[in-house]
Amino acid sequence: ALALMALVITLSSCTEKDDFTTEVIDFQSVALEPDSYWNGSDGAGEMVLGMASFNNSYDSDWGAWSGFAFSNVTDTQTAGWGNQYSAYVASEPNGSNNYAVSYVTGTVANITFFTAVNLQSVKITNSTYAYHSILNGDEYNRKFEDGDWFLLTIVGFNSDEEILGQETFYLADFRNSASVVVDDWTKIDLRGLKGVTKIVFHLTSSDNGDWGMNTPAYFCMDDLVYTYM
Repeated sequence: ALALMALVITLSSCTEKDDFTTEVIDFQSVALEPDSYWNGSDGAGEMVLGMASFNNSYDSDWGAWSGFAFSNVTDTQTAGWGNQYSAYVASEPNGSNNYAVSYVTGTVANITFFTAVNLQSVKITNSTYAYHSILNGDEYNRKFEDGDWFLLTIVGFNSDEEILGQETFYLADFRNSASVVVDDWTKIDLRGLKGVTKIVFHLTSSDNGDWGMNTPAYFCMDDLVYTYM
């Protein structure tokens, strides 16, 4: 009887697992010319990939955007806002690799899913703009010193807008005599976020002024992995 019970449990586990579809959003389906980007200037307002919708807000009067853009720019040398669409990747540049760039204002940087998903992982790195600003400072923010930090928080919600959990990742960490600035694609475990229909991204920093955070509010993303029924 115990052996039969074990067999039934094993079979049901396999069936349950097989009911889930695994999807990897690698952004390669976004149509981009080499060394270029999409920032929502066409007025689309979002980018739908797989089961996910990436929010984008574009102001044609000011040529300003927020939420998500998509890019394959490989310039890691040029500092400043003019290079805001580049991911900082210290490994061999790959001009054919598309990725997402997020400019975070309020809660506008969010991804909504068409069904509840169980997140698995995502790869994150700094934007080139933030990377150089953290290391060297610029006209808007100071060079990071001992005790400084730059933190990405990913918050998961269900369909009732209830918070299901969150994951955090330090894009730069100078606490406790450390001097870490993320400079390559880094895989983050998101398996604690299950049954989510929306994830919202927040950036916070130890460098703040009268107008809020001084550190450039950007990060870059690739290979978002999730499962769904």
